Amino acid sequence: MQKVSMLVIFCLLVSACGAMKQAPDTTYYLFDADPVAQQHKVTEARIKLEKVTLPDYLSGSQLVMRESGHVLIKANYHSWADSLDESIQRALLNDLNNINAENEFVDWCSPCDSISVTIEHFYPSAEGKLLLSGFFEISKSKGENKLSYFQLVDELSVDGYANAVRQMRAQISELAAQINQNL
Repeated sequence: MQKVSMLVIFCLLVSACGAMKQAPDTTYYLFDADPVAQQHKVTEARIKLEKVTLPDYLSGSQLVMRESGHVLIKANYHSWADSLDESIQRALLNDLNNINAENEFVDWCSPCDSISVTIEHFYPSAEGKLLLSGFFEISKSKGENKLSYFQLVDELSVDGYANAVRQMRAQISELAAQINQNL
């Protein structure tokens, strides 16, 4: 009797393990998936774009969404293909170089003017909004500094992380335009 009950328990355990669903594959997103080839610029005016500063919740590889109120959730199966701070810096360099013919924007030069960007909030929300906010500082080599704040809020056109990433990239292009206007 004891052997039969042990066999029944073993069979139930084996059948329960077989009924479990397998976790979905992780989807990886490239933030700067469509870089534009840079034209060689004949200029001596170089501006350094410092490493972009992100809040801690964006320093991981998972995509983040604001669920409601003060609650942020990290996606289990949706991740960035590269570190977000480096991807945003590459995207900003690309955009700035394409919209400003007078200056060459680089990730390193000395001595030169510089731009530092701090992103405080950057996420889609469950309510269908997309938020990018923070500040940037333009530092001239002559010692002049100009601090500017930004807040971009857009409606998400379609549900899903793929669309949110596409629209997040578009917001970074808007930020590049704001930086360019302040130079």
